[in-house]
Amino acid sequence: MNMKNFMNKIKEHPLGALYGTLLGFIAFFAALPMFASGAWDAALVDLIMALILIGLILKKVFSNPSGEITLPEKCVAYLLLFLADILVLLPMHNLAGHLSTAGAFAILLCAVALYFGGKLMAVFSLAPALWCCVFMPYHEEIMLLLSFPLRLSATMLSGAILNLFKGGIVYSGTTLTLPGVDIAITDACSGISQLDAFILLAFVAVQILHRRTVWKVLHFAFMIPAVIAGNSLRIVLTVVLYRLFGETVFANTWHTVLGYTQIVFALLIYWCVGRIFVLADKKTEEENHD
Repeated sequence: MNMKNFMNKIKEHPLGALYGTLLGFIAFFAALPMFASGAWDAALVDLIMALILIGLILKKVFSNPSGEITLPEKCVAYLLLFLADILVLLPMHNLAGHLSTAGAFAILLCAVALYFGGKLMAVFSLAPALWCCVFMPYHEEIMLLLSFPLRLSATMLSGAILNLFKGGIVYSGTTLTLPGVDIAITDACSGISQLDAFILLAFVAVQILHRRTVWKVLHFAFMIPAVIAGNSLRIVLTVVLYRLFGETVFANTWHTVLGYTQIVFALLIYWCVGRIFVLADKKTEEENHD
């Protein structure tokens, strides 16, 4: 698309262009505190993800003619506005720093998109609205909320895997107890610090692997299980290496290397599941053609 065609598309869909610009500003100002706190990697990854989501919504909006907004669409938009009002008034504002208000603002943007742009724009505006208005401004709070469930799940799964081979492991909460040592799965070991990058890679992967939206959603939903499985395999490998080489595996160098293996494990698991979905999609298409 050349510049002239691009400008014509903006003239045809001014709301889409305005919506994308607004989300871009929100994402930029949400990233500033992350830059200020030294979390450059997370801020850059989140901004890249925001730009991709905004680009996709603009592509969808620009490639579809704007039609007349129907009465049911307007009614649903009013319903979303009502839901946003209720969410703002709910007494949950101490939960992770006004998360309910941020969610209400995202719903408000989707309601405006639905009222003026129709259901197509509203559907594709949901993901970038939640990312830019909720996830990025409350990045640290959301990561803290996710950290414990990820650590707890990985501890239970790794303990169960080790006990399949009579590992003699006792696990309680986020701690594995071996003869002579306790291994605590901390926030740094939960995979939470790599979650931003993993979300970006997972999203790019589903765009490459799948054409149908249903397979994209199913594959992307497997992201958290893949992170948990990758972390569990890393913990199992750590225990095995500890039994072979002793406490030297808890040194910084070993710990860093094992941290990277967690990312590799998670990505491999996620990619393999995606390939299975691709094969299932092809099989479904062949059956439909027959």
